[in-house]
Amino acid sequence: MSSLAAAALRSGVVASRAPSSSRLAASALAPIRLFSADASGEATATATAADSQDDSFLKASREGLAYGKFYSVIAGGNRLGKDMLKTDIIHHLDRCELSLDDVKIDYNRGYYPMGALLRFPSKASFTTAIRQASQARLYKIDEICRDVWDLKQSFDGKAALLQGVPRNALPEDIERFLSGTNFEPPPFESFLRPGVPEPIRVVLVKFCTKTDAMNAFITKNRGFCLNNQVSIRVLQ
Repeated sequence: MSSLAAAALRSGVVASRAPSSSRLAASALAPIRLFSADASGEATATATAADSQDDSFLKASREGLAYGKFYSVIAGGNRLGKDMLKTDIIHHLDRCELSLDDVKIDYNRGYYPMGALLRFPSKASFTTAIRQASQARLYKIDEICRDVWDLKQSFDGKAALLQGVPRNALPEDIERFLSGTNFEPPPFESFLRPGVPEPIRVVLVKFCTKTDAMNAFITKNRGFCLNNQVSIRVLQ
């Protein structure tokens, strides 16, 4: 074979290999581009679906809540017993899935409990509560709006009423009476309540925790402040 023929043969081989190499490179790149686009789209779709599910869950939760006022229909009506606890109400409505955070005691200006505001996890739970309350014929539940619930302050067991404090007692005397307990410092809220033979001075004291308030009740109830016996009631 002549040198000219050999050169022509080598040129033909190189030319035949070039398109094949181009096709291999193109075929290798194409799936990569397609995979990248598909993965991005799938991730975006997944994130959108998750956000949509979260929004739907929150919307359903907000729409499902119901609120009511629980109160007695006896002893003058529209009032609770002063010794009734949140746990008593929860046990009375034991089919309604209530927790302590779902109960707020509604006090009047003199801190007498007039009822309890309740937050139910669903409309069905609210209906069950009405049925349970009506069966005993001792209590009633009226529906209220969410604003009433939101605006109601809850003492949550972190405050106590000192009843029978001498009218001439100074904040220092009250602090001395409460010595050994972890209470919030003055000023204390103080007011007079009608009593026989004279009005009774009542002082509201706040504590840092529920445990602190209960400790004050256990150790100081029926104690003496300036020779006056003082009773203590924890506000819920």
